[in-house]
Amino acid sequence: MPGARGSIDRRRLGIELRQLREAKGLTLEDLKAHTGWSTSKGSRQERGLVPINPADLRTLMQFYDVKEQAIIDALFALASGSRGRDWWHRYDDVVSRQFSTYLGFEAVASVVQTYEGMVVPGLLQTPEYARALVDAVGDAQNEEEAGRRVEARTYRQQILQGDDAPRLHAILDEGIMHREVGGRDVMRGQLVHLLDATRRANVIVQVIPYEAGAHRAMEGGFIILRFAEDEDSDVVSVDLRTRSLYIDDRAEVEEYREAWESVLATAASPLQSQQLIERAAEEMKR
Repeated sequence: MPGARGSIDRRRLGIELRQLREAKGLTLEDLKAHTGWSTSKGSRQERGLVPINPADLRTLMQFYDVKEQAIIDALFALASGSRGRDWWHRYDDVVSRQFSTYLGFEAVASVVQTYEGMVVPGLLQTPEYARALVDAVGDAQNEEEAGRRVEARTYRQQILQGDDAPRLHAILDEGIMHREVGGRDVMRGQLVHLLDATRRANVIVQVIPYEAGAHRAMEGGFIILRFAEDEDSDVVSVDLRTRSLYIDDRAEVEEYREAWESVLATAASPLQSQQLIERAAEEMKR
């Protein structure tokens, strides 16, 4: 994705550092004892949440006894790239720090699995629908801020384009398609946009029909991010009213995987879902 180089390099550098540490049989507590850093600092470096400065990287290379110059050069190149500013930093005034963390994960994900019960997922929203949501929430201070929120959300959608685009699998409650966000014209445009998205090779949209009844994920939406590296664990994101929460604890992530499998089993097939979306779009004409 354009402007996401910093996050990609941070993620890759973190994976390399964790592998070097584990190859030596060392723990984060060992790293703390050697460097005086907190275990939180080491963990955040390895999870790609923060850039690593040259002095810290030299400390790590010495502790892990890395002597091969080609490896050292490659790691320093990643560290240099990791300090680059990602695209969303130009929207720091409207994108929270917690959501920036999520965007860093999203930028390097290979699969995005999202369940929503109330609104169309941000990656699939039209600008008009997004603006109606911003206006409904009412926390934008003025017209300029509202416009920048929509602009950031629209720019984010570029992640679905290009050769390295992730596969997006979205499961939506049927009620989303009948809630007239922004009025009938805006909602019909959003539904047509959803249909267009289902025709893309890397996008699957499924709908949980009304008649499916209760299911395991009714308490709220969530996103599971999966990564190309087998050793890299999944990350879950949950949007709250005041912040975005990301979860990488394996036990908690497994709970969300099970919830995902539950809603997947409940949802209509992709073809049946297209038909439900088409029907809802036709209703918006009346």
